[in-house]
Amino acid sequence: MTALQESQLQNLTYGDRDSVGLFQQRPSAGWGTVQQILDPVYAANAFFGGPEPPSPPGLVEIKGWETMPYTVAAQAVQVSAFPDAYARQENTARLIADEANIDLNRPGDPYAGASGRPSGGGSPPPGTQVGDQCGGGLVDGKPIAGKWPAEEQSVPDPTGTGGLLTPRTAAWVQAARTALQNPSMSCWDAHTWNPTSDHPKGKACDVFVGGDARKSPAQRAKGDGYANWTISTAGKTGVRYVIWYGKIWSARTGQWRAYNGGGVYNPTDATGGHYDHVHVSMY
Repeated sequence: MTALQESQLQNLTYGDRDSVGLFQQRPSAGWGTVQQILDPVYAANAFFGGPEPPSPPGLVEIKGWETMPYTVAAQAVQVSAFPDAYARQENTARLIADEANIDLNRPGDPYAGASGRPSGGGSPPPGTQVGDQCGGGLVDGKPIAGKWPAEEQSVPDPTGTGGLLTPRTAAWVQAARTALQNPSMSCWDAHTWNPTSDHPKGKACDVFVGGDARKSPAQRAKGDGYANWTISTAGKTGVRYVIWYGKIWSARTGQWRAYNGGGVYNPTDATGGHYDHVHVSMY
């Protein structure tokens, strides 16, 4: 997540002032020589910390890092001029981990290899128990295997936005309307404030529950039903992920985890936290 924000995972030989490498670490700040920092293994070890990396504190040397929001923990190491920017990369980082079949919730000692454990440490990283906290009527699914070839936007959006959807997304709309008794939904949108969204790519739809489900058990149950049907049919329809009620489900893991807004949305309000609609993204 940090390297995505700092360099887009490019091992840069340049940067702000004397910053270089994946994490844009600065020789003048004590991170090492340019040659050392340009070694991805050295740079990663320096970021995480421990007995061998250089003097700036690495992640495991930051007191209480395990309970910090990820962007705060990253900032504690990086001391960036844009401390909130790391959050926008979390979902991408998780998707990369999913593609690589890396279980981010696997058990293990987060201080393995470190010279000492700061006082107050030892708690699991934030989000570890999310799968046990879904509550309500949400269910996990099984990881979805298989490859879904890329598609071009070629089908007029049947929800009436005037945009174009991929054939896979249009087929999902038809199936959802039949199975879910024609719910209110909208798919294509320019999303100028978030150009990385799947909506302008014709690969996403929002299914509305009629209001803030935190205030209505009936709306919560309706949204749970929409999400559960989407998950149960994902292997046939090509659903990539679902966001609903402050959580995001990935087809790669088959599990729900907390949704933080991706650095774009306010996860505490009804729309930003997806409490008033179920977001469905397709491969």
